[in-house]
Amino acid sequence: MNERMVLSGSLGFLSLGDIVQLLGSSGSTGVLRLINRYAPEPGFIYFIEGNPINAQNGDLEGLDALYSLFGWVNGSFEFTREAIMSDKRITKSRMGIILEGMKLLDDGLIKKIGPATGHDSTAELKQTLSKTAIVKGPLVDYMYVVDEEDFFDGERIVEEGKHGSWIWVILEGVVDIVKEVDSVPIPIIRVGDGSFIGSMASFLLQGHIRTATAIAVGNVQLGVLDSQRLAQEYAALSLDFRTFLTSLDKRMKQLTDRIVEYHEGKIHTDEILKDTKVLIRQSSSEEKQLYVVKQGRAAVVRETKSGPVLLCHLYKGDFFGNVPFLHLGHEPEGASIYGSENIKIAKIEAVSLQKEYNRLSTTFKNIVDNMATSISVTADLVCSSVISKNSETKVTSNEREEKT
Repeated sequence: MNERMVLSGSLGFLSLGDIVQLLGSSGSTGVLRLINRYAPEPGFIYFIEGNPINAQNGDLEGLDALYSLFGWVNGSFEFTREAIMSDKRITKSRMGIILEGMKLLDDGLIKKIGPATGHDSTAELKQTLSKTAIVKGPLVDYMYVVDEEDFFDGERIVEEGKHGSWIWVILEGVVDIVKEVDSVPIPIIRVGDGSFIGSMASFLLQGHIRTATAIAVGNVQLGVLDSQRLAQEYAALSLDFRTFLTSLDKRMKQLTDRIVEYHEGKIHTDEILKDTKVLIRQSSSEEKQLYVVKQGRAAVVRETKSGPVLLCHLYKGDFFGNVPFLHLGHEPEGASIYGSENIKIAKIEAVSLQKEYNRLSTTFKNIVDNMATSISVTADLVCSSVISKNSETKVTSNEREEKT
């Protein structure tokens, strides 16, 4: 037996999406080997600190290879811990990869490798995909859990617009996060074991108002976290790191608002970007610096096939650039930064922030990591909703033209 092997099993029991989330939550470095009797040779995915950096499947390499492996719905897998010498060919965030891989599989754009079936399994496939699309957090640290609460299917855990100064971790179950517009729920994200209900503002601000509604999907067990202990740990951090975390929290809130705004057609990105200049270009792999806004404003914008999509606004005190210890799915790999004409920025010493991040308690670090994952996933959902809405508009426009 390979002594370096730390995880193995069946792809019929754990999907590739689940495996990637599991390795991501544990920050594992090594090689995931996939074996399928219907494929001529194994597939490989290379991880550094829980993030896929390259993949191989026959002649395919990088992101194309990784996506193709989502079609391996049968077979086995094994993960071995080892140093990775492979070049970094994948920069997309792991949750972005999971969601896109499942969407491609659902749309029939990835070939399923397995035994031929004599029936249409589309409904079963969609049911499986809905399960694997759940955003899961790291393994739960029970040191900060002071109580447990149970909620039943359809029960509202928190309601948008209501006050609340506590935060939960999901011990077991699934929760839908939604925004409500004219009493109609708009889905934002679906979270599962290890994810958190409530933001850092929940335990930092007295009379904090909830910005979204959380609804139990099936029976859910939550762990109530020690808010006072978390607030004390936050207060002991440096001003720079607290400012960084606050900026991170604001990004998450803006992204949930953005889904609603695009849904209602309230965002006009071209007007927002008028008279701005590019500070960081999307996919600029050479950009390794972290910055803070000192004056003016900036915008985080993803370039898509449907045009630029606004993700967030940045103001004085907000950061942007490369965060070496977090994978937000934003700049520089997944978004551009546009600045106003009067913008002034300064470099941030990312090394000192990373040292402080490394000293965080397990629970606090899990909250930060899970927020980064949620930011990445929600940004993808914002862009997907814009692309989908633009496609619907184009179809409607074409139908009108045909009638005339």
